[in-house]
Amino acid sequence: MSIRTGRPVLLTPLLTAGGPVGAAAFTRARQRALACEQAEVDALLLHDQQSTAGHAHRLPDFEAGTLAAALAVATGHIGLISTVCTGQLAPYHVARALATVDFLSAGRSGWEAAAPDDETAQAEQANYREPAHEPDQNVAPAALRQNRAAEFIDVVRGLWDSFQDDAFLRDRESGIYFVPERLHQLDHTGTHFDVAGPLNIARPPQGHPVLLRRVQDSEDLALIGRRADIAVIPASGEHPEGTARTIRDTVRGHAREAGRKEDDVLVVLEHRVRAGDTDASAAHLQELFAAQAADGFVLLPPEGPDDAAHTALVNLASSLRRQNPLPTVPPGSTLRARLGLPRPDGLHPTA
Repeated sequence: MSIRTGRPVLLTPLLTAGGPVGAAAFTRARQRALACEQAEVDALLLHDQQSTAGHAHRLPDFEAGTLAAALAVATGHIGLISTVCTGQLAPYHVARALATVDFLSAGRSGWEAAAPDDETAQAEQANYREPAHEPDQNVAPAALRQNRAAEFIDVVRGLWDSFQDDAFLRDRESGIYFVPERLHQLDHTGTHFDVAGPLNIARPPQGHPVLLRRVQDSEDLALIGRRADIAVIPASGEHPEGTARTIRDTVRGHAREAGRKEDDVLVVLEHRVRAGDTDASAAHLQELFAAQAADGFVLLPPEGPDDAAHTALVNLASSLRRQNPLPTVPPGSTLRARLGLPRPDGLHPTA
């Protein structure tokens, strides 16, 4: 939820490394996911990437979308936010995969649209036969990747809106199963993508699975305000309240300028967990939340073995929930409902 709803958002990476591979690896991932769910973490961040660049430690054991699908039927209410590389993957495939997970999980799917940095982008590109686009010599590589990410998001969301919510009547008495007029072609032609559509799967339970974007620099804030549901900002120094509050206010301002409500985007602050000071850390985070510096937190694992790091994450989440136990989340809530986010109407709302 958020400052408006009185309950801080809690997100945490799911640590999938640190032990045997194969079936035992998924058993370990499932047990850690269930422990986070028991600690009332709102959603797991399922890291993924297309190369080994920049991550010598804690490389993910699984492809994020496949792991999300498996965890969808192994968990009960925790959200599942998968990393999606906008530099290499195809929007149509991503739209289908995320919609499928949203159905399998009864509306608990989310995605982080990740535009990689220069080093990671080069390493990932080397794993594909052809470049995804011809470089524009007049645009800086970082700006080009951000522009592609923005168009990628628009295409994916447009595909999710192919079917209106009431396209499938399934009415036995009238014999009408589907209303063809409520299926819409996308016909997107842009700088990076040319996608006809429509998507061959019904509109997801959440309308659009929750979109998370990371704030890498000030240029990201307008895009995040227009499109994202969750903005993740890094903690800066020991006292990040002022910086975090300024970024939160700026993002909410951009959301308002885009015709959204300020509370339609949640701004959460990264916090590196330290083993051994759980209660003090929980009290500090509760103070930041009460001061409206952030709508919640991404709990980052401490250095050290993954089992100990996972335990530290769970302990801090549990301690923070004890300090701020209410309001509770209704059983069977979608991730959007759990976070206090609206369900979007889409391009072709129901009459």
